[in-house]
Amino acid sequence: MAKYLSIVILVLISAVSVGQQRKFQINGSARGYYFDNDLDIDDQLDSITTRKANYGHTLMDLAVSVFPEKNTEIIGTFRIRNELGGFWGAGTSFLVRQLTLRGVAGGVVRYELGDIDLKLTPYTLHNFEEEGMVNEADVFALRRDIVHYDMFYNAGNTWRMQGANVGFGLNFSRLIDQINVKAFITRQRMTDGLAVPERLYGGGTLQLVQSEQFNLSVNSVNIFDLKETIPDSIQFKNSVHSMHLAYAKHLAPEWKGGVEGEAGFSETRYINYSDTRAPEQMGDWFYDVGLNLQSQPNGIRIKLGYKDIGADFLSPGAQTKRINYEKYPGVFQQITNDAIGRPMSYSDVISGAAETSVRISEELLVYNPAYDNATPYGAATPNRRGTYLNVVREDTVGFREIFVEAAYLTQSRGTGTLQKKKFIVFKAGADVYFNDWMGWKNDLKMDLGVRFENTSRSGEAYETITLNSTMVDAGLTWEFVSNFDVMLGAKMLMADGNAFVDLRNRYNTIENFAIADVSFTENLYAAGLRYRFNERNAVSAHYQMFNIVHADAQLVDYGITQFSFLLSLKF
Repeated sequence: MAKYLSIVILVLISAVSVGQQRKFQINGSARGYYFDNDLDIDDQLDSITTRKANYGHTLMDLAVSVFPEKNTEIIGTFRIRNELGGFWGAGTSFLVRQLTLRGVAGGVVRYELGDIDLKLTPYTLHNFEEEGMVNEADVFALRRDIVHYDMFYNAGNTWRMQGANVGFGLNFSRLIDQINVKAFITRQRMTDGLAVPERLYGGGTLQLVQSEQFNLSVNSVNIFDLKETIPDSIQFKNSVHSMHLAYAKHLAPEWKGGVEGEAGFSETRYINYSDTRAPEQMGDWFYDVGLNLQSQPNGIRIKLGYKDIGADFLSPGAQTKRINYEKYPGVFQQITNDAIGRPMSYSDVISGAAETSVRISEELLVYNPAYDNATPYGAATPNRRGTYLNVVREDTVGFREIFVEAAYLTQSRGTGTLQKKKFIVFKAGADVYFNDWMGWKNDLKMDLGVRFENTSRSGEAYETITLNSTMVDAGLTWEFVSNFDVMLGAKMLMADGNAFVDLRNRYNTIENFAIADVSFTENLYAAGLRYRFNERNAVSAHYQMFNIVHADAQLVDYGITQFSFLLSLKF
């Protein structure tokens, strides 16, 4: 500990020294977080599980930016964390949360080294959102934001990686406006020196901007094991290449229309695998094309599209799930006298008790079909084709945003049968500001959202599937005194039917199916108070109640209540 404190002091002294030349800045954040959980379950079913679980911590993230010269920046973020219950340093940890060197070389090439955030397109490299959000209430979003911040999910669907990123742009006076080039290389895994080779992940994009009306980009991402690090070891290689095109023009003074699309293919190879199940090579293609219509004065955006994602299309950078539903949650992991594992719920995802992904995975992770059976791996979910419609309207009196999304998808290839699954998805939401109509100074906002999904498959009795799930997301935030909010929220999930869940091996090949008979409801209610010192700093207290009820009496019903306190500061 003395060593870590010495490092902190040294950094601060260096920062002050540099600061005398006005070449540094300090910012960061701090929080105090405490929650108390209570398990509610029938005593006859469970007489051994501890009914209470408490946890808390305080932490500070200190971000120091040093500017050795005008075109170079060094960013170091240091986290000091203290688990509540420790004493005189017990339970205190010190770590480096971020270390990044970035700048502009020769006034042309932008570069980053160290911890970097990367994103390309929804089919190549994209960190898509987890399930359970339609139009989430503030009382839930406050707590989810903590998880997103800690896991680096807040930077617009980017993945946090370690490596190098470079880019530059060229401007032209004729024919085209500019060409933008971006390339990166990251280290995903170190070799163990025995049988596991080092793994790298790299790629980039070449974008041609002809004008405001037309742009074209070519994208490529590649995962590859370095065979030189361990001779004769197994090797995994995956490449995804795509082309994205966007064209738009004014159709009327207030309306703009256009077409946008992306198409490409993936190629995967498993080399030196002794397992006979390992395919030597596999690949597939995809395309997604849509018509756009928008009106800036009216805040209207409409997109009608069609997509076809091949059954063997594999893009780890776009298909990795944030939540691993194969893992048990961090609170009350086992319940009942038989010590069965407790499945993941929406409550666990929001509270940060779920197992989250810190790096991309070459394997398609397990998912819960009751939560999302149509697109469990985001836009790049394989074996899907069909039509979709998105409509958004913003900035109208009383409504800051209204959105409607609908999709009709089918499998491109049957799984376990020649019959194909069909998926209908409908999602809608609105932010309603009653104070706009009432002429009040303080906000009175209601968040409303609903998501309905139907999965069906016809055929013989053993092939038939019917699964319906409906999620309602609602909340109310009332600023009854300046900067003092009352927050209410509710999430309700109702799922009923049956499903065949794909069981894949490590090579993403379907080997079997798990039959899931689903009939349950999940209810999550929360109430809280929040005082906002300013736009960046607030203190809040929340009370949350969760329960799950099954129609099948053989399954276990239970509930979890939680009280939490959060002090969040940014500077």
